[in-house]
Amino acid sequence: MSAAARQRVAVVTGGAGGIGASIAESLGREGWYVVTLDPMVTLDGTEQLAELEDSTVARIVAAGGSGRASNASVTDAVAVRVLFEELVSERGGLDAVVNVAGITRQSYFARGTEEDWVVLLNVHLGGWLNVLEAALPLMAEAGHGRILGVTSGSGWRAADAGGYSAAKRAVAALTWQLGRTAPAGVTINALSPIANTRMVQAALERARAEGRAGGGGGLSLDAIPGPENLGPLAAYLVSDEAGWCSGQVDQPHLVEVVRTDGVGSLPAVLESVVPRAFVTAEAKQATEGGANPRFGSIFDAVSPAGSEAGPVSGDVRTCAVVSERAELTPALVSALEARSIACHKVEPAARNFHGAARALHAAAQVAGPIDAVVVALAGNPAGPSAPTAWQGVLADRRGLIEHLHADAAWSRAASDYAADSDHAVRLVTLTDATPPAGPSRAQAAAQIARVAADATRGQVTALAVGIESASADAAEQTGELVGHLLGHPDSSAGLAGAELVVGPGWIGLRAHPRPIGTVVYGGPAVPGWVDGALREIVRAPAEAS
Repeated sequence: MSAAARQRVAVVTGGAGGIGASIAESLGREGWYVVTLDPMVTLDGTEQLAELEDSTVARIVAAGGSGRASNASVTDAVAVRVLFEELVSERGGLDAVVNVAGITRQSYFARGTEEDWVVLLNVHLGGWLNVLEAALPLMAEAGHGRILGVTSGSGWRAADAGGYSAAKRAVAALTWQLGRTAPAGVTINALSPIANTRMVQAALERARAEGRAGGGGGLSLDAIPGPENLGPLAAYLVSDEAGWCSGQVDQPHLVEVVRTDGVGSLPAVLESVVPRAFVTAEAKQATEGGANPRFGSIFDAVSPAGSEAGPVSGDVRTCAVVSERAELTPALVSALEARSIACHKVEPAARNFHGAARALHAAAQVAGPIDAVVVALAGNPAGPSAPTAWQGVLADRRGLIEHLHADAAWSRAASDYAADSDHAVRLVTLTDATPPAGPSRAQAAAQIARVAADATRGQVTALAVGIESASADAAEQTGELVGHLLGHPDSSAGLAGAELVVGPGWIGLRAHPRPIGTVVYGGPAVPGWVDGALREIVRAPAEAS
């Protein structure tokens, strides 16, 4: 039965309170059958709360609407799938899922427990993946559906929020990727909300108690709208009116690209372009557009024999190489040793904070002070080809959280080593972005790197490189880029936290995600003109008259 011939059905995770409750009630007022999915736990997810007499569903029903509540958690993939399938069987379809569920814990680049990191990844990223995996096949079969997730400013600005920040950046990345390849009739979007909720209040209070950022980056609860202002906006985004919008969270885009194939000397090309064009573009988050006339002649230049890389000009003399990439390791070692940087291979098997820290400290006992750490962990092995792009991303989701956990473990190990030894460290994380879910992992690694210097008071300079090429020369490109970054302090300092990319025959720099437009209307009701304004902001085609 089509949605037009029956009551529309929506699931709102985290619907028992805050933003989720506001969205659920807005949908209820518009005639949807609303299911709130919420395990009813404390803000940190550790304790069960008592059932509320004045529940979200009770308020919906009292206002003349209909719905029911589920106490399942988004982290329970089976329960989510069973609920969605039940709704299709009992109510005729599943028209919208709004995933608001979340918790808050203390999680930072250099502090916080491993458990908190993992739990935040499981709830905020794992929950989003469970929702997508359960909803998309049903909506694809029906030829219609709306999925709306929640990301955060902590996932696109330089916020020291550890596992939460990494998860929210990955949520946004999945939204960009899947929103553009969604099944016909299905849209996937995400909100990045700010509202005066219990979670925000807890985070601000924690920041004040720790004396950080003026108690929450200067935010005042009095200036933040209540969650009731966001309900109508979310209801609009899952409506037929907004069916034109999918994947519209501002995606990082390339601002500088330099050719690397067929050049006389790749080290010379990098030495000419990276400190000037890339570092400048990273600082301004935009290109100056002057690279071609300035650097046109560098591609044919050949350095004298034996001096391509040039002497190391920085203070990096020793580097721990943590690599599972057999094709990449020799290129890394060759490029570093050409710059007089001694390499010490570290066993990469550790996947937790303690194991990675122990392995790095053991390497230091053998090699002496370590100036840099390069981490190149493997991604998922290639699996069978999926029928569609969105199915390929979902199939490759296996292990994504475990990969992010491992990346975080080695970042924390570098931070701990720098703090314990009082020795500055440069950290380069190399991510295989060629599998379908690889770009999400690369985005999360870049987000983690952005806060390293501030979080460690300058002791760790972190750089992130996403390897998006499977070509034969990708290893050489990557090795030379890492060699340049560790051998040139101006480049490593200027590109700390940047998102660097190795593509097929080129190396590039992406700008950070950021808001691309603002619409101010006072809320909570969404004015009729908002649709047209949003279309222009995201450069979507105007609605046919």
